Amino acid sequence: MRFLRRLRLRLRCRPLRPRTKVLLLALLLIFVLYLRFGWLPTVRALVIMEVDNETSNLINEAIDAYLAGGGLRYEDLVTLERSAGGGVAAARIDLAAVNRMKSVILRELGERVPARVRESVRVPLGNVILPALFSGHGGSLPVRVISLRSANAELESGFSQAGVNQTLHTLSLQVEVELLLLTPGGIFSRQVTAAVPVAQTIIVGDVPSVLLSTP
Repeated sequence: MRFLRRLRLRLRCRPLRPRTKVLLLALLLIFVLYLRFGWLPTVRALVIMEVDNETSNLINEAIDAYLAGGGLRYEDLVTLERSAGGGVAAARIDLAAVNRMKSVILRELGERVPARVRESVRVPLGNVILPALFSGHGGSLPVRVISLRSANAELESGFSQAGVNQTLHTLSLQVEVELLLLTPGGIFSRQVTAAVPVAQTIIVGDVPSVLLSTP
């Protein structure tokens, strides 16, 4: 024990040689460059992929829960106006119903997204160090959601051919969520967008020439 203590004291007191200092500085520089250009971009890319997947799942879950609970139908959002000949002349969208739907879904996302992303998103160390051999193994790098900066939703309307003289009218809700994240690779914001169909119907005849919105 005394010998080990004396050896430690000698090593501490012995000055480093110039070559040793240069070697240590070179190793430190290599390590810093590896972190900056190798490790941190990999961590950032993995975090973005995990956050995008989890947030998209939450957007789908929130919309599905609203549709299942409220029994929303195409007729609740759109009124088809017909011409004298019986054809569809216009599709009138009820903005009040759309805004109620958007309000409920965005409020639900504001409560779900920060907590779920923080709990669910983990980046295994094996995916960063040597993914070919250690993918999914090792400790996890945590991802912290600092805040949900914004959440917005817009209704989109699209028409597609569904058969002979038939047109499929689909209403989709495009949701954008922007998160501020704290990760081992630094602080950055990430915007996730997902479009989910909320209602659709088949229109027999020509596509409506007019698409109207009513308050």
